[in-house]
Amino acid sequence: MKDIHEGLGYPKYLLILGRILSYIFHPLFVGVLMAFYLIYLHPSYFLGFSEKSKLLKLMTVINNNVFFPMLVVALLKGLGFSKSIQLSTQKERIVPYIASITFFFWTYYVFRSQPEIPRVMVNMCRAMFFASSAALIINNYVKISMHAIACGGMLGLAYIMIADGTVFSGIPMMAAICITALVITARKMVSDHTWFELITGLLVGLICQMTALWF
Repeated sequence: MKDIHEGLGYPKYLLILGRILSYIFHPLFVGVLMAFYLIYLHPSYFLGFSEKSKLLKLMTVINNNVFFPMLVVALLKGLGFSKSIQLSTQKERIVPYIASITFFFWTYYVFRSQPEIPRVMVNMCRAMFFASSAALIINNYVKISMHAIACGGMLGLAYIMIADGTVFSGIPMMAAICITALVITARKMVSDHTWFELITGLLVGLICQMTALWF
């Protein structure tokens, strides 16, 4: 992989920066970032919740949407079912996708059963379940970008907050656009994803987020 990138003529410092961005904005971390914004930064969604309650909601997302999926990936690597934790082939992504679908659905189910949770939070978790399910299916044909799917969901969430009238500043949307541009560029440089796989990922994430809101 390294030789391919060097052949494309990318400077070494850009490749290093691209890898750093890929780790910081890993698909699982983007979900936590969105949850953190809704819980702690949005002006009204979790207004009136105690700090302990907010922390428990965030820890639920971290536990189900980050810890358990990463544990599955680590076990697959340790048992020799995958060559690396980067899941560079479509075959290596099948089991982690299935595991993520299970854990994402559980987060959605837990939040749905709590009527005090804002609908946007429940829908965001449902969108992550939809997106991982769609990614599993598409993975049979192309190696769709998981980073792009996460960024598409983030763009969809930023739009939803503007559409429902709870955010009157364009800062969240601008931040989402900037992060998306950086992550997509980074993935094009440091991975073997094609533009088709990246754009498809963006559309899948965006469509799943909007579908979770409207249906």
